[in-house]
Amino acid sequence: MLSIIISTLNEEEGIAKTICMIPEEIRKTSEVIVVDVSDDFTPIIAQALGVTVLKEVRKGKGWQMRQAVKQSKGDILIFMDGDGTDPGQYIPKLLKKLEKANLVLGCRNRGKLKIKNPKMDQIIQFYGSKIAGQYLSYMFNLDVADPLAGFRAIRLKDWEALDLESNGFEIETEMNIKAMQKNFIIKEVLIPNLKRCGGVQGSKFAKSPKMWVKIYKMISSYNKERKLKKT
Repeated sequence: MLSIIISTLNEEEGIAKTICMIPEEIRKTSEVIVVDVSDDFTPIIAQALGVTVLKEVRKGKGWQMRQAVKQSKGDILIFMDGDGTDPGQYIPKLLKKLEKANLVLGCRNRGKLKIKNPKMDQIIQFYGSKIAGQYLSYMFNLDVADPLAGFRAIRLKDWEALDLESNGFEIETEMNIKAMQKNFIIKEVLIPNLKRCGGVQGSKFAKSPKMWVKIYKMISSYNKERKLKKT
């Protein structure tokens, strides 16, 4: 069974799009769980679309993901963001790649982004994320376009083997690092760079300097340990 987990914080403008992009044949044989900490209409919209909604009091993407997994029933987990940027129709491609991998990332193909009527904030957001993605790929020594992709697939047994502890957005970083430490096979599926629902002001993650600092510290610590093992 497949468990599709969507962590949300005030995504009333994107949650319907996110859920409806999941192919009907996938939804019929899977459970879709929206784990929510919103104070808007996100959970009401999700419930109206027939998915399971778990209300959490504590905020934090990592915390939400970990709590949802505890209540899930699937032996394969798909994680998605609820802002409309993760195309659910690509889930079959992630599952196909997972046949020969332990972890699959749905990476935005930033090189093919087309911006109509570009504004300065859109340009900064695009090039900033592209440079950050290239730098993080180098830091991770991971050959993927978007190492912090929230759209990802992993088997439950592999998720449990990682023993993740993060409560915030750094959970993807922790997942990558621990997967590499365990010599997991990590693959990518390129996905279109869809516009975020709710405006062009950027993601909650991009607005959090403290989270970026936490992520870079985590990566730096990993690289120091890796260098020590080589000496």
